[in-house]
Order: sequence, then C-alpha cells, then structure tokens
Amino acid sequence: MDGPLPLVLIYGSLAFAAVVLGYVALARTPDWGLLGFAGVLELGALVLLVVAGVQVGDADLSGAGTVTLFGYLLAGLVLLPIGFAWSLAERSRGATAVLAVVGLTEAFVVLRALQVWQQ
Repeated sequence: MDGPLPLVLIYGSLAFAAVVLGYVALARTPDWGLLGFAGVLELGALVLLVVAGVQVGDADLSGAGTVTLFGYLLAGLVLLPIGFAWSLAERSRGATAVLAVVGLTEAFVVLRALQVWQQ
C-alpha cells in the first residue's frame, strides 16, 4: 500500500463526490458516465485490496490491525455498488445525493486504511 494508489483513490473519490454534487444541483439522475467513473474507483479499490493482501506479510501489523485494515478495504469495496443500487432503484434527487455521501465515505475509508497501514 506504499505508493500513489491510495492517494489516487482518495482524490478520485473526492472528485466523484464533487461530480455527483453537480448532478444533484442540476437535478440529474446517474448516467453511464457516472457509472463508469464509479467503476474505475471500484477497480482501484479492488487493486488496493489485492496489493494489501500481497504486502501484509511484510507489514508490522498486529492481529487486530490486520483485521481492521481488511475491514476498511472490504467496506470500501462494497460502498459504491450499494450506493449505486440505491440511487438507481429510487431515481430521485435525494438518492443521487447518496452517491455524494458514498464518494466522501470511500475517501474516508481509504484514508483510514492507509493510517492503519502506517501505524
């Protein structure tokens, strides 16, 4: 998890949240472009999970630290699909705003995983 990927995911998630807020302001529902953006973030979260799985043997983490790290990474992996399912099922302005919350939460989850990794 040492390298640019966690920071790219954090900034990408914040950019995703900003784009979604633009959708909310314009009263637009999610479209294929937004789904593609979320897909790229989801792929990045999956790669981060695999990288952490490979590098965890070399890290100095306690048993609880390892569980916490993978808990955050798995949570980050399921956030976007759940948020999109909610947003596409309801198709309202409020449901689109849920995606902004998901983007902010994704950034927080990656940040916390990075903090656990660096302890």
